[in-house]
Amino acid sequence: MGTYLKVRDFSFSYPKRDEKSGYTIHLDSLDMDPGSVLAVTGVSGCGKSTLLEGLALLRENSSFGQYYIDDKNVLSEKSEKKRLIRSALMGYMPQSGGLIPYLNIKENLKFQIDISNISKKKLNLDTEDTSVLLKSSLELFDDFGLGDVLSLYPHELSIGQRQRAVFFKSICHNPKILFIDEPTSSLDPQNGDKLISVMLEVCAKYSMCVLMVTHDLLLVRKHSLSVLDYESADAQSGMFVYRGTV
Repeated sequence: MGTYLKVRDFSFSYPKRDEKSGYTIHLDSLDMDPGSVLAVTGVSGCGKSTLLEGLALLRENSSFGQYYIDDKNVLSEKSEKKRLIRSALMGYMPQSGGLIPYLNIKENLKFQIDISNISKKKLNLDTEDTSVLLKSSLELFDDFGLGDVLSLYPHELSIGQRQRAVFFKSICHNPKILFIDEPTSSLDPQNGDKLISVMLEVCAKYSMCVLMVTHDLLLVRKHSLSVLDYESADAQSGMFVYRGTV
């Protein structure tokens, strides 16, 4: 199985308010095979989350030379179709939030699956049975000791439970590409390590391409993750460079 996600010449520029403001981030190339995991690292404020949002097609002002998913040119598509592609083929775990507060956890999962299947139908892609995907998700919750939170609402969960619930929601529709933003930022080291281990195990099982922003280099080294690392070019620009394992 070859490259699933291929990106060339990505850049994003923050608005320039005066001569000293404005900043541009670059990524020359990115190739990801199914099952591959990349950690996005760099100093605070360098644009890691912006890079993730851009690659997840969430930043409209992002610039790309090429963007291919499974050999299909995404850049040639209109905005509405890009939105459908994002919903059908991608999962996104934000730094905070990520759960609908007025739905319980099981309802959050079903909502995500339903929305993805609607998008797949509009793209003429094969849909997956909602009940099968939901059953698979509920089994994951049980496997990782979260079976008793499914009837609870987001505000009733501990921080650790909420982080794991958001992760499982981001993969419940079986996406091909998963974007994760600082998943351990609000966790202690032990629970952070536990969450990363769960993520890597599940993503490997389902052969997802995974891009994960993190500031925790100890966990990156422990799990031998390859890295896209930030490198400053000058006062108003920087780029992300593939480093392999660190």
